[in-house]
This record gives sequence, C-alpha cells and structure tokens, in this order.
Amino acid sequence: MKQNTLLLLLAVVLLGATFASQYVLITYSPSGIVQVTGAPATDTGTVTLTLQSTGSVRFAVSTLNFGTGKVNTTAGNTECILDSNGTNDSSKCINFTRLFGNLSLENDGSTNVTVQLVSDVAAAAFFGGNPSFARFRWNTILNETGSCRNGTGGNGSVTWDDSTGLKCTSAVDVAGNCTVNPMNWTDVNVTSPGTTICGMFMPEEANDSIGIEINISIPFDAPAGVKTATLTATATSN
Repeated sequence: MKQNTLLLLLAVVLLGATFASQYVLITYSPSGIVQVTGAPATDTGTVTLTLQSTGSVRFAVSTLNFGTGKVNTTAGNTECILDSNGTNDSSKCINFTRLFGNLSLENDGSTNVTVQLVSDVAAAAFFGGNPSFARFRWNTILNETGSCRNGTGGNGSVTWDDSTGLKCTSAVDVAGNCTVNPMNWTDVNVTSPGTTICGMFMPEEANDSIGIEINISIPFDAPAGVKTATLTATATSN
C-alpha cells in the first residue's frame, strides 16, 4: 500500500510540474506578451474556364414523306411532279400527299459555320425507270430572316433576272449578293463534299434556320417500291 501511495503521489507531482512549466512558458515569453494573429476578415477566390466554340448543325425537321401513289399513265402522262412547298400535279399523279414544308436545318452550335449538302443518290438511281423523265432537285430558303450571310458577311439582297424569272444565278449574281444557295430548283449534288448551301450560317436562336425544299419527277415506268434518299449536311466552323 505504501508503494502504491508513493507512485500516486509521484504522478501527481509530475503532473503539477508539467502544468507549472507550461504556465511559466506562457507567462514569460520573450516579448512578455502572447499574441495570436488571425486570418483577414475577407478574401477572394477565382474560378477560371475557357469555352471552346462549337460548330454544329441538326435537322429540326428531318423527314419529307410524299406517301404512296403512282403516275397517272391512264391519262397518257409520262411523269408525276411533286415538291415539298405545296405543288402536287394532281393531273399527273394519283394519291400522293401534298406537302407544305421543308427539311429544316438549324445551327445548334455557338459559332458561324459553312454548310455543305450532299445526296447519296441522283434522280436516275433514286427512282429507276426512264432517266429522261426523272428529276430530283432542291433549293434553299431562309426559314428565319438573317440566318445565312454570304461569303463576305453581307446580309445579301436577292437579284432577279427578269428575262428568265430566276434569282441568284451565276450570270446575274456577279456581286455575290445571294446568301443561301441554290435559290432555284437545281439537281441534287452527289459529289462529296456537296454544294455549299450557306457561306455563314448564324448561331443566334432567332436567326438560325434554313430550309431545303425538294422537287421530284417520277418516271411513268419507275419500278414499284419504297424510294429513299439521304441528304447529309456538314458544318465547318468559319
């Protein structure tokens, strides 16, 4: 018992010595005063990032379906003419659907782009039959004003050839006034990379849509079956 009591007293003495040494250390610092310096009341942080421009287009309306029908050969017709802006030659066609629209292409990126369009088939391969009566053509329009600018950045002014009723033909548009191209029915392009349909396609939400209209003539002897053509639009950042 005496040994245990001695050890306990020794422990208490050592603990007291520790507190005493700490007390002396704090009280008798070299400057005589213990000071604690805190951080500033306010500070700032910085967040940095770099956005890359994105060149991208998408077909907001990606399908034109003229339905099912045939050439009215009973009346002696050699072709049936259809287009996507409301013309359906009912005297030459039977049962096809009249369309009022276009393939609607939008710039869904963040920068101006040049757009090229190509088809996987021309008229003869699209329909079959007598190629003399087969036509597969397109033209382009502005779905939203100001969506496309010409190659020099101008808004473009339509130039008419009064003798032919055509607009923006190479013979007339010597000043480069046109924006979308072509603005008249033109055979589809099947050679890569395709036709440049817009030199500067704009990304603004209210001005970022152009339309591709389609005109077809189906030969009287075209084989029956589903006919499908694929148009591919490619965007390149300006």
